[in-house]
Amino acid sequence: MPETTISEQVIREAPEIEALKLGLMESGKTLADIPLTLPTQQIAGLDPLYDVARTRAQAPSGIGGYQDYLTTGFGTLGTGLGALDPARAAAQASTGLFQPSDLSPYTNPFQQQVIEQTLAELDRQGQIQQNQLAAQGVGAGAFGGSRFGVAEAELGGRQQEARARILADLNAQNYAQALQSSQTAFENQQARQQQASQLFTGIGGLAAGIGGQQLGAAELAQRTGLGDIDALRLLGTEARGVEQERLGADYANQLRQLMEPQSRVAFLSDIYRGAPSSQTILGSQVSPTAPQPSTFQQLGGLGVGLLGTAAAAKQVGGLF
Repeated sequence: MPETTISEQVIREAPEIEALKLGLMESGKTLADIPLTLPTQQIAGLDPLYDVARTRAQAPSGIGGYQDYLTTGFGTLGTGLGALDPARAAAQASTGLFQPSDLSPYTNPFQQQVIEQTLAELDRQGQIQQNQLAAQGVGAGAFGGSRFGVAEAELGGRQQEARARILADLNAQNYAQALQSSQTAFENQQARQQQASQLFTGIGGLAAGIGGQQLGAAELAQRTGLGDIDALRLLGTEARGVEQERLGADYANQLRQLMEPQSRVAFLSDIYRGAPSSQTILGSQVSPTAPQPSTFQQLGGLGVGLLGTAAAAKQVGGLF
């Protein structure tokens, strides 16, 4: 049987390059075997301004703090509306007609005395006239005669007529004065009723205005209180955001420092694979995997690799 000859061609890099790559692999293996304790990623806590905002929100003057203003405002409005009822009643009472039924409170309390004194004076004057008439009759010798009797009767009639006329005039004057006083008192009372109606109306309008202002104060108190709470919350959010950025930067710096040896190994690996240094990404990020060169490219680049062996050795010595 013909013999089969198997030819095996081993293409190797220069011993110096292989040594460097083996050293790189050993360094990588050593680093991979070292367990890493990654830094704890922290979340910024609530800023103290949040506590202030929460305290103000829960305070009696915070959320719902307008309730006292509302209660007072509605109570004042009720007082104002309640004042309209007596105002209406007073206005209706001021429209009544003057219909006096009893004038006795307005009559002259001394009317009877005036009548008695006037009649007494009238009787006295009448008695004087009768005495004069009798004296005339005696002087003429006709006292007790018919002519004297007629004259005496006429005098008595005139006295009674005067008595009745004076009594009627006095009573009429007293009635007229009482009627006038009663009407004046009625008109004054009607004027006071109108004034009272206007007064109650003014009180009602004033109370309603105050009530409206109190309700407006309730809205203003709530709006300003919530505005302060929102401002505190916004400031607390901004302060917390700044603190979160600081924690994030500190976490990234710690992680970058922790991964610094791996970054150096990855940097050398990129050089050995022929990747441009501008594509090397340091830190915890992973750089894109460069395409593996073909066998022809490896053989073609062997000469170039040998020329840079010494420089590469110096660089490795500086890194490790």
